[in-house]
Amino acid sequence: MKRLALAALAALFASTPAIAEVPSTVSFSARLLDEDTGKAVDGSHRIAFALFTAETGGTSVWDEGRDVMIDDGVLFTALGENRALDATVFDGRALWLEVKLDDVVMEPRVAIESVPYAIRAGAADKIGNVDAAQIQQRVSGACTSGFISTINADGSVVCGTDNVGTGDVTAVLPGSGLSGGGNSGDITLSLLQTCAANQILKWSGTAWQCAADATGAGGGGDITSVVVGAAGGLMGGGTTGDLQLSLLSTCATSQVLKWNGSTWVCANDVDTDTNSGGDIMSVTTAVGTGLQGGVTTGDAALSLVTTCSPGQLLKWGGSSWACANDIDTNTPGTGDITDVIAGNGLTGGAAAGAATINVVGGTGISVAVDSIALDTAFTDARYVNQTGDTMGGALDMGGFAITNRACPALFTKVPPSLCAETADQSGHTFASCANRCRVNGGHMCSSAEIRAIISSGVTLSSSVLLDWMDDQTSDDNALYVNSVNAENPDGEDATANVRWCRCCADVE
Repeated sequence: MKRLALAALAALFASTPAIAEVPSTVSFSARLLDEDTGKAVDGSHRIAFALFTAETGGTSVWDEGRDVMIDDGVLFTALGENRALDATVFDGRALWLEVKLDDVVMEPRVAIESVPYAIRAGAADKIGNVDAAQIQQRVSGACTSGFISTINADGSVVCGTDNVGTGDVTAVLPGSGLSGGGNSGDITLSLLQTCAANQILKWSGTAWQCAADATGAGGGGDITSVVVGAAGGLMGGGTTGDLQLSLLSTCATSQVLKWNGSTWVCANDVDTDTNSGGDIMSVTTAVGTGLQGGVTTGDAALSLVTTCSPGQLLKWGGSSWACANDIDTNTPGTGDITDVIAGNGLTGGAAAGAATINVVGGTGISVAVDSIALDTAFTDARYVNQTGDTMGGALDMGGFAITNRACPALFTKVPPSLCAETADQSGHTFASCANRCRVNGGHMCSSAEIRAIISSGVTLSSSVLLDWMDDQTSDDNALYVNSVNAENPDGEDATANVRWCRCCADVE
């Protein structure tokens, strides 16, 4: 380790005579030897100085460093060039200088001799860091009457008189909570001194008066100690001094306070179902439940399945929920009723909502709840038997059957014995039209019947050009379509055209 040679100890002395102004630097010289080789240190090196309050250990009160040139082990430099040495450093206490060469501490530290303390002499011109010119001299003057109004720099005073005011106080009397006062001379006021020991001044609502040092008006208690109760969860308290209470701070990291049935204790932060003891670990969905989503950690999101086709809905298939078309299905059967239409002997029906069917006869016959009668406006001689029975009594038909000479409801009579459906029906195929007509108690009009209807003057449609078309296989059913070719009523149906249908029936 490098060290200061004991034969040539470092020297510390003031760099200039102590004249005019005390310098803030101290010269330093030493001979430096390498302890391992015994050779003198030479060349450029980094040196650092520090002043300590003890020979070993202690506190550093000043330090600085710089690069220096050492010639054959001899070092000459000045302390305080980078960081001034002043009276705050050399304040009269014993100091030791520590030297580092290239970050290697030299031993031992060098005790500071009396010479550097000449810096302390510079403090004679100052008190602390204040110049002597800024110090007020001791006050030497006094006023025999009046009061001191000004203190001069040399310590003399300027006196003022007491009659500068405009008031005319003739007496000072003690009010509530005070004692003393007077009408002349020096007057003294003080708080009441006649209270009992440990009493305080307390406002009664109208005046200050002596009272016991108790808690607020609504209290009266005297707390002597604050301790942690049996329920626990707190720490601190005491019987004297300033007391503090806090939640327990002895729990393990991330624990919480949890009630165990009798007290609050530290416990792990788990989301426990205290009612059932359950602990949900995951939320998932099964196939066929109609749900999707779920997770095993984090926030779980569930929803109905979103993989159905547009317009579909969830339908129970008997064992699971699945996407299905939105149709009003008669579950026990296979049909899908769209209309309720009245047939022979019935009236009413509807294509939507609640449909009502009523029993009524066709034209010429009236059907009531418990009787059947003839409407004479639609009868002829064949309804009267040959014996001359009248309509007012029981009829003996003599073997002749009673027949309705009119058309079913929603049909129009086409002379001489044909009934044609009153309204056109659109959007039908040959098969669906024939089936609908059969249900209505008639049949799908043939091409010949359509021509007879047109010839009789019955209007089939007034908004379209009608081309009637035969069934290509049977030639006994007919549809009509919108067409631009009025000369080809038997032509092949264009599938893109709108089809129309009408039913026919025989006069009963």
